[in-house]
Amino acid sequence: MAVENVPMIDVGLLVVRFFLGTFFIAHGYSKLKDKESMAKWLSLIGYKPGIFWTWILIIAEFYGGLFVLFGIGTRLFASMMTVVFVMGIYHRTIVKRLNFVEGWEINYVGLASTILLILVGAGMISLDYYLGIA
Repeated sequence: MAVENVPMIDVGLLVVRFFLGTFFIAHGYSKLKDKESMAKWLSLIGYKPGIFWTWILIIAEFYGGLFVLFGIGTRLFASMMTVVFVMGIYHRTIVKRLNFVEGWEINYVGLASTILLILVGAGMISLDYYLGIA
């Protein structure tokens, strides 16, 4: 595939995957690095057992971020990330009662990115495309 033959939508999807993937890798890495603290916090806010939910977040965020970045299993991992964003919005609006610009606006914008990837897929510049699973 020559560069001049790549539609701009696929370049745009690569950009979305890059930023979304690196965002989630960074967030997931902190959980991977300190699983015990994350598990305690999740248990405190009602997600029990905390270690189970910690691993769910690590899979969705750290590994999901890597997979989305490289464009493999994009729709699956974007779906998992959507749940993370929705739960983040729920926690910040219902539990903490925060206003839009007090902490959940990032989840709101990120939700648009994950929904885009679910609907459109990873695009031509992805392992999904090259492996024929797009």
